[in-house]
Amino acid sequence: MRRVVILGSPGSGKSTLAKQLSSILKIEVVHMDQLFWKPGWLQSTREELLNKQEIHLKKKSWIIEGNYTSVWEDRLRAADTIIFLDVNRFLCTYRVIKRWIKHRGRTREDLAEGCPERITVEFILYVWRFPKDKNKKIYRRILQQNSHTQILILQKRKAVHHFLKQNILSLNT
Repeated sequence: MRRVVILGSPGSGKSTLAKQLSSILKIEVVHMDQLFWKPGWLQSTREELLNKQEIHLKKKSWIIEGNYTSVWEDRLRAADTIIFLDVNRFLCTYRVIKRWIKHRGRTREDLAEGCPERITVEFILYVWRFPKDKNKKIYRRILQQNSHTQILILQKRKAVHHFLKQNILSLNT
């Protein structure tokens, strides 16, 4: 496991899992939100995002968390492991609101500088509709990678903890 992609709804735990896995595997984490957003919540163009992503894809190892399906082709092809956090929409929505309360007015470490935590009704609706609007596309696309990629679909917190525990044990043996 040297090139890992983590996908899932906002609030599913992508950033948290990436950081935990990074400390186990000693691999750099790349947050797609940091690549996409510019200070003041300005968006990168698709071309800019592709170029920023490519810098990391050229490295020997990485953990890249975030969806950004318009630029995920190269990332999915290069990955040796794809993890999809297919988490309940109620939990994701709760976590997004909790995160907003905790970090309100400050920039989280997984966001670009100059992008203080914010929340909008549109974003909450995006999180709520994520399973209906995005899951089928994610499943279809990641399953196309099964000939060369380990695919893990984790739906419960317990499954994530078990996965992390397995990786800690495998490194210690």
